[in-house]
Amino acid sequence: MANFADAIFPIQNLGGAVSFPVGYQVEELSQTAVLGTPVQITAADGGLAAWSGTIGTNLVAGITMENFNNLGSTGAGAPVGFSPILGPGSVVGNYSANANQPSAVITPPMVPMSDGRLRFWLPAPGTVFIAKLGTTGSTPVATNQNQVGAAATYGLSKDSGNNYWYVNAATAGVVQIVGLSPLEAVGTVGGHVLFVFLPQATVVSLFA
Repeated sequence: MANFADAIFPIQNLGGAVSFPVGYQVEELSQTAVLGTPVQITAADGGLAAWSGTIGTNLVAGITMENFNNLGSTGAGAPVGFSPILGPGSVVGNYSANANQPSAVITPPMVPMSDGRLRFWLPAPGTVFIAKLGTTGSTPVATNQNQVGAAATYGLSKDSGNNYWYVNAATAGVVQIVGLSPLEAVGTVGGHVLFVFLPQATVVSLFA
Protein backbone atom coordinates (compact mmCIF):
# COMPACT_ATOMS: atom_id res chain seq x y z
CA MET A 1 0.00 0.00 0.00
CA ALA A 2 2.02 2.91 -1.32
CA ASN A 3 1.53 6.57 -0.47
CA PHE A 4 1.89 6.12 3.30
CA ALA A 5 5.25 7.84 3.89
CA ASP A 6 5.65 11.43 5.03
CA ALA A 7 8.53 13.88 5.42
CA ILE A 8 11.54 12.89 7.50
CA PHE A 9 12.64 15.51 10.00
CA PRO A 10 14.73 15.75 13.21
CA ILE A 11 12.84 15.39 16.46
CA GLN A 12 15.43 15.11 19.25
CA ASN A 13 19.03 15.91 20.08
CA LEU A 14 20.62 13.29 22.34
CA GLY A 15 23.01 15.89 23.70
CA GLY A 16 20.16 17.94 25.11
CA ALA A 17 20.45 20.80 22.63
CA VAL A 18 17.29 22.46 21.35
CA SER A 19 18.56 22.89 17.80
CA PHE A 20 19.99 20.70 15.05
CA PRO A 21 23.15 21.17 12.94
CA VAL A 22 22.42 22.48 9.46
CA GLY A 23 24.35 22.37 6.18
CA TYR A 24 24.04 24.78 3.24
CA GLN A 25 25.18 23.59 -0.19
CA VAL A 26 24.78 24.60 -3.83
CA GLU A 27 21.81 22.81 -5.39
CA GLU A 28 22.34 20.34 -8.24
CA LEU A 29 20.48 21.18 -11.43
CA SER A 30 17.06 19.69 -12.27
CA GLN A 31 16.24 18.55 -8.73
CA THR A 32 12.54 18.45 -7.78
CA ALA A 33 12.52 16.45 -4.51
CA VAL A 34 10.49 17.70 -1.55
CA LEU A 35 11.54 18.64 1.98
CA GLY A 36 12.38 15.69 4.21
CA THR A 37 14.32 13.88 1.46
CA PRO A 38 17.71 12.20 2.07
CA VAL A 39 20.38 13.93 0.00
CA GLN A 40 23.90 13.32 -1.28
CA ILE A 41 26.74 15.44 -2.63
CA THR A 42 27.27 14.91 -6.36
CA ALA A 43 30.89 13.94 -6.99
CA ALA A 44 31.16 15.72 -10.34
CA ASP A 45 30.33 19.25 -9.21
CA GLY A 46 29.53 19.23 -5.49
CA GLY A 47 25.84 19.90 -6.04
CA LEU A 48 23.27 18.71 -3.51
CA ALA A 49 20.93 16.10 -4.99
CA ALA A 50 18.32 13.60 -3.83
CA TRP A 51 20.01 10.47 -2.48
CA SER A 52 20.32 7.65 -5.02
CA GLY A 53 19.68 5.01 -2.38
CA THR A 54 23.00 3.30 -3.14
CA ILE A 55 24.67 2.30 0.12
CA GLY A 56 28.45 2.66 0.25
CA THR A 57 28.85 4.51 -3.05
CA ASN A 58 26.71 7.56 -2.42
CA LEU A 59 26.67 8.48 1.26
CA VAL A 60 23.88 10.44 2.93
CA ALA A 61 24.72 14.11 3.47
CA GLY A 62 21.52 14.91 5.36
CA ILE A 63 17.77 15.56 5.09
CA THR A 64 16.39 18.54 3.16
CA MET A 65 14.79 21.38 5.10
CA GLU A 66 13.01 22.72 2.03
CA ASN A 67 11.90 21.71 -1.45
CA PHE A 68 14.40 21.66 -4.30
CA ASN A 69 14.02 24.51 -6.81
CA ASN A 70 14.59 22.69 -10.15
CA LEU A 71 17.46 25.01 -11.12
CA GLY A 72 18.58 25.22 -14.73
CA SER A 73 22.23 24.84 -13.72
CA THR A 74 24.01 23.70 -10.57
CA GLY A 75 24.09 26.47 -7.97
CA ALA A 76 22.48 28.99 -10.33
CA GLY A 77 23.06 32.45 -8.85
CA ALA A 78 24.84 31.24 -5.72
CA PRO A 79 26.98 33.95 -4.12
CA VAL A 80 30.75 33.93 -4.57
CA GLY A 81 33.42 36.03 -2.90
CA PHE A 82 33.25 39.81 -3.44
CA SER A 83 29.99 39.62 -5.39
CA PRO A 84 26.31 40.07 -4.56
CA ILE A 85 23.82 37.23 -4.32
CA LEU A 86 22.54 36.75 -7.85
CA GLY A 87 20.14 33.86 -7.33
CA PRO A 88 17.12 33.30 -9.57
CA GLY A 89 14.96 35.00 -6.95
CA SER A 90 11.36 33.90 -6.64
CA VAL A 91 10.94 30.23 -7.44
CA VAL A 92 7.64 31.10 -9.14
CA GLY A 93 9.24 33.68 -11.41
CA ASN A 94 10.00 37.38 -11.55
CA TYR A 95 8.10 39.95 -13.55
CA SER A 96 9.17 42.92 -15.65
CA ALA A 97 9.11 46.17 -13.75
CA ASN A 98 9.61 48.54 -16.67
CA ALA A 99 9.67 47.82 -20.40
CA ASN A 100 12.44 50.38 -20.80
CA GLN A 101 14.58 48.69 -18.13
CA PRO A 102 14.80 44.98 -19.02
CA SER A 103 17.00 44.21 -16.00
CA ALA A 104 14.50 45.68 -13.54
CA VAL A 105 12.17 43.00 -12.21
CA ILE A 106 9.54 42.63 -9.52
CA THR A 107 9.54 39.57 -7.29
CA PRO A 108 6.10 38.63 -5.92
CA PRO A 109 5.87 39.12 -2.14
CA MET A 110 5.58 36.19 0.26
CA VAL A 111 6.92 33.55 -2.13
CA PRO A 112 9.91 31.20 -1.66
CA MET A 113 13.28 32.52 -2.80
CA SER A 114 16.37 30.74 -4.04
CA ASP A 115 19.98 31.88 -3.97
CA GLY A 116 21.26 28.73 -5.65
CA ARG A 117 21.80 26.85 -2.40
CA LEU A 118 19.71 24.52 -0.25
CA ARG A 119 19.55 23.96 3.51
CA PHE A 120 19.59 20.48 5.00
CA TRP A 121 19.79 18.88 8.43
CA LEU A 122 23.09 17.10 8.98
CA PRO A 123 22.99 13.42 10.05
CA ALA A 124 25.04 14.15 13.16
CA PRO A 125 25.48 11.25 15.62
CA GLY A 126 23.33 12.92 18.29
CA THR A 127 20.45 13.92 16.00
CA VAL A 128 17.36 11.69 16.11
CA PHE A 129 15.06 11.74 13.09
CA ILE A 130 11.48 10.48 12.69
CA ALA A 131 9.95 8.61 9.74
CA LYS A 132 7.28 6.06 8.87
CA LEU A 133 8.15 2.33 8.93
CA GLY A 134 7.59 0.07 5.96
CA THR A 135 9.11 -2.65 3.83
CA THR A 136 10.20 -3.12 0.22
CA GLY A 137 7.36 -2.39 -2.17
CA SER A 138 6.23 0.69 -0.23
CA THR A 139 4.18 -1.41 2.16
CA PRO A 140 3.69 -0.15 5.74
CA VAL A 141 4.53 -2.55 8.56
CA ALA A 142 3.73 -2.58 12.27
CA THR A 143 6.04 -1.03 14.82
CA ASN A 144 7.43 -3.28 17.56
CA GLN A 145 9.51 -2.69 20.68
CA ASN A 146 11.95 -5.34 19.46
CA GLN A 147 12.97 -2.92 16.70
CA VAL A 148 14.31 -0.41 19.22
CA GLY A 149 18.06 -0.61 19.82
CA ALA A 150 18.28 -3.86 17.91
CA ALA A 151 21.63 -4.95 16.52
CA ALA A 152 19.94 -5.11 13.12
CA THR A 153 20.11 -1.92 11.05
CA TYR A 154 17.61 -0.61 8.55
CA GLY A 155 17.57 1.17 5.21
CA LEU A 156 15.70 4.09 3.68
CA SER A 157 13.46 3.81 0.63
CA LYS A 158 11.29 6.16 -1.40
CA ASP A 159 7.54 5.59 -1.34
CA SER A 160 6.42 4.65 -4.84
CA GLY A 161 3.15 6.53 -4.32
CA ASN A 162 4.57 9.92 -3.33
CA ASN A 163 7.86 11.79 -3.02
CA TYR A 164 8.60 10.93 0.61
CA TRP A 165 10.96 8.37 2.16
CA TYR A 166 10.47 5.78 4.91
CA VAL A 167 12.58 3.46 7.07
CA ASN A 168 12.73 0.12 5.24
CA ALA A 169 12.64 -2.89 7.58
CA ALA A 170 13.72 -5.20 4.74
CA THR A 171 17.02 -3.46 3.98
CA ALA A 172 19.99 -2.48 6.14
CA GLY A 173 23.10 -0.39 6.56
CA VAL A 174 21.79 3.17 6.83
CA VAL A 175 19.97 3.82 10.13
CA GLN A 176 19.34 2.33 13.58
CA ILE A 177 15.98 2.64 15.34
CA VAL A 178 16.27 4.18 18.82
CA GLY A 179 12.59 4.63 19.69
CA LEU A 180 8.96 4.54 18.62
CA SER A 181 6.67 7.53 18.31
CA PRO A 182 5.12 8.31 21.72
CA LEU A 183 2.00 9.57 19.93
CA GLU A 184 1.11 6.20 18.40
CA ALA A 185 0.28 2.83 19.90
CA VAL A 186 2.92 0.11 19.61
CA GLY A 187 1.89 -2.10 16.70
CA THR A 188 0.65 0.76 14.53
CA VAL A 189 0.97 -0.32 10.89
CA GLY A 190 3.07 2.26 9.12
CA GLY A 191 3.74 4.00 12.42
CA HIS A 192 6.59 6.40 13.05
CA VAL A 193 9.98 5.29 14.37
CA LEU A 194 12.83 7.39 15.75
CA PHE A 195 16.26 6.71 14.28
CA VAL A 196 19.86 7.85 14.00
CA PHE A 197 22.08 7.55 10.96
CA LEU A 198 24.97 5.09 11.05
CA PRO A 199 28.28 6.98 10.81
CA GLN A 200 29.54 4.79 7.96
CA ALA A 201 26.47 5.71 5.87
CA THR A 202 27.02 9.48 6.06
CA VAL A 203 29.39 12.25 5.05
CA VAL A 204 28.61 14.53 7.98
CA SER A 205 32.34 15.08 8.58
CA LEU A 206 32.50 17.14 5.38
CA PHE A 207 30.35 19.83 6.97
CA ALA A 208 31.58 19.73 10.57
